Amino acid sequence: MDSQVNQELFELAVEQAYDSVLITTAELDLPGPKIIYANDAFCKKTGYSREELIGKTPRILQGPLTDRGVLQRLRQNLENGTRFEDSTVNYRKDGSTYVVHWSISPMRDNEGKITHFVSVQRDVTQTVQLEHFNQRLLEHLAEGVIGINHEGQCTFVNPSAIRILGFPDEDTLIGRCSHDVIHHSHADGSAYPKSECPIHQMLHDGVAPEPWRDYFWSYSDKPVPVEVSATPMRYNSDPVFGGVFIFRDISEQLELEQQLHKAASHDQLTGTYNRRFGDHVLGKEYARVEREESQVALILADIDHFKDINDTFGHLVGDQILKQFTEVLQSRLRAMDSLIRWGGEEFLIVLPDTDLKGAQTLAEDLCQAIEKNHFEADVDRLTASFGVSLLRAAGSIEASIKQADQALYAAKQSGRNCVIAESS
Repeated sequence: MDSQVNQELFELAVEQAYDSVLITTAELDLPGPKIIYANDAFCKKTGYSREELIGKTPRILQGPLTDRGVLQRLRQNLENGTRFEDSTVNYRKDGSTYVVHWSISPMRDNEGKITHFVSVQRDVTQTVQLEHFNQRLLEHLAEGVIGINHEGQCTFVNPSAIRILGFPDEDTLIGRCSHDVIHHSHADGSAYPKSECPIHQMLHDGVAPEPWRDYFWSYSDKPVPVEVSATPMRYNSDPVFGGVFIFRDISEQLELEQQLHKAASHDQLTGTYNRRFGDHVLGKEYARVEREESQVALILADIDHFKDINDTFGHLVGDQILKQFTEVLQSRLRAMDSLIRWGGEEFLIVLPDTDLKGAQTLAEDLCQAIEKNHFEADVDRLTASFGVSLLRAAGSIEASIKQADQALYAAKQSGRNCVIAESS
């Protein structure tokens, strides 16, 4: 009685199972195994009734799109008496297709002889379609996507990642440590320890870092500026088993930002710093003078009789003179020095780590260089006057600029084309 009850319960459970269940005989040679049982789920999925299935071969479910390689592996497993699991395309009675995931196991009698095969099948069409959709989505994303395992080795690389970094194909990245291949150094070539890498830190602590800007190295060994976001991968509360990071090339964006920064900080005509950014430079240097007690000198330069040049030759000639004038000044300055268009034809030079005597010597050299330089052909001779002062912590920026302005005024009053330093 108990055995009969158990049998009935088993049959009821199989009959009401969500997955399709098929039982066949064990013949493998043509015409092949015969179906001796199909549960209700199998009938609904295929469109066949039980009567239509019993005694038939499962080959009635196959068609042109059924993967012959999968069928070959299936036969090999069954001949060896081992369980088989894979996916392929099946056909319904009406000829429509679906993707089935098979799990087929041999059944043996008491002597170990295989008597039947039990196939548990699940329709994975939607899952496969979703996987294909996700795959196509990743393939068409403009951003680079790289998947890594818990050791940081690349497990997936989309076409954009290959394109951005210039690698020949995914095989040049798959299986290799992402940090060692594309993240081993900073942009200046200095070593980038793996322990400092946000991606590998994420694999260690399981916390996604905030998006950041960085440099990845291309196949041609050139740094590529990128914006990166990374996400750890885990099942529920299990430990991190890997991660994915998405990046995009921001070369054009950085260039645009530099252009915008230059437009905001530089004079459009001469290319020197503008007055607004000049205030920033002065503030930074003043703070350094207060903090380090270092010396910073100021030179205020003004083109002599510039209004007459504009009135006589026109503003186009005047603009050309201004550009040539700043070129002469800039050619004699250090990289740390700042040249600022202070207003009109007046320019301020900020000289870090320079005392008053050093600034006066430079100003005299600039004065002579201006007088000797060949400017616009219509202008026979050009000179400039210079006032020199120190940026003093005891006073203020405005007071130091005023000292330079007063010294410049004195130079103008002295006949122009000369240098006057503040009286200490």
